[in-house]
Amino acid sequence: MLDKPFRVALANGLRYASVLDFTHLLDAAGASLTVVDLPTSDDEAVERLAGYDGIIWPHGPYRLAPFDRLPDLRGVIAPTVGVDHVDLDAATAAGVVVGNLPAFATEQTADAAMFLIIGAVRRVPQMWAQWRQGNRAIPEWEAQIRPIGDMRGATLALIGFGRIARAVAVRAQSFGMRCIAYGPTVSPWEAASLGVELVDLETAFDTGDVVSVHLPLNAGTHHFVNGDLLARMKSSAVLINVSRGAVVDEAALLEALQEGRIAGAGLDVFENEPVTPDNPLVDLPNVLWLPHAGGSSEEGIRRVGEGSAEQMAWLAEGYWPRHVANPGVQPRVPLRRRGYPERG
Repeated sequence: MLDKPFRVALANGLRYASVLDFTHLLDAAGASLTVVDLPTSDDEAVERLAGYDGIIWPHGPYRLAPFDRLPDLRGVIAPTVGVDHVDLDAATAAGVVVGNLPAFATEQTADAAMFLIIGAVRRVPQMWAQWRQGNRAIPEWEAQIRPIGDMRGATLALIGFGRIARAVAVRAQSFGMRCIAYGPTVSPWEAASLGVELVDLETAFDTGDVVSVHLPLNAGTHHFVNGDLLARMKSSAVLINVSRGAVVDEAALLEALQEGRIAGAGLDVFENEPVTPDNPLVDLPNVLWLPHAGGSSEEGIRRVGEGSAEQMAWLAEGYWPRHVANPGVQPRVPLRRRGYPERG
């Protein structure tokens, strides 16, 4: 227990209410929790978050950055897989530890990816479009959609090979797909253990019947999938994105889809969210899309609440969180690592 309460601010962004079901974990660690309105600027962030030792920071319209102006802050828990809504460089420079939940929705997001893959390969959006145009009998709509793809025998190219991509590979192989991956930080044996072949980036885009993007969003991956890479894809291929919208150059994707240079896309994420009806991608007849629903399940939402409270409780007790997004940080207040004590 702490001599004084460890003060935690819970910003009322995405799924914040799930944390309230697990306040007993914070209570047990001697921490107090206060819900605060999500700031929209650095000045608002300083005003609303000053004096707190920890912050649970969900997604919202503002990227948390002014750590040098929050001298009491020790750690931030992002209840998400990606942490692009936190300025990791600024946090690291200020000595603020940032934890996240990289595995809270691995299986759920992989399921969503497979839904998009199957629908895009089998040209489901095009079938719907033909039905709306009055071509409702099989000979009528089938004649307008060429080629309708097959899962079995197709090649799935995974761009990035982390937890979610690996879960997608396992699912795709059960449909008879051959899986290749671009994963420059992955050892060949890791991929081979899952029956996946590592390839270079160009080969992945040249070869894939389905190209599925699984990259974190950072300065180096913004618009990583650009017009040049899209131009390498087969005209019969489809692009899937369940990572972050800005990893793909949306304007270049729109052009490739409109001009028929690729056959379709399956999107769970967009550059600007929530996606609105004025985004031209949502009305294209060769796009299947979801409103960033990959992690949306009852179990996933429960894990968000429990994992956020648990990791913040660890910080309150003076431990490193279970998952650290900026492992090179030198904490403002020294932290311990969990482990068995040495025997005397």
